[in-house]
Amino acid sequence: MATRKPKLAQSMPIDPRKHKDAQKQQKLYNKGKGTDNPYEKEMFLKRSGPQLPLAKKGSKKKGKLA
Repeated sequence: MATRKPKLAQSMPIDPRKHKDAQKQQKLYNKGKGTDNPYEKEMFLKRSGPQLPLAKKGSKKKGKLA
């Protein structure tokens, strides 16, 4: 019987500085989305830059065609 080598997961190398910056931007964005103060919201969203619209969960319409 031949021995099988385990498969290794292939991943992309992550730049620690860019990853940390992305985490900070996401944190600012989330703070802006969660606050009720309009001035804080404007400041956080301005500092976080443009964001892609998130897909809404469960937006598929379920129904019969007939």
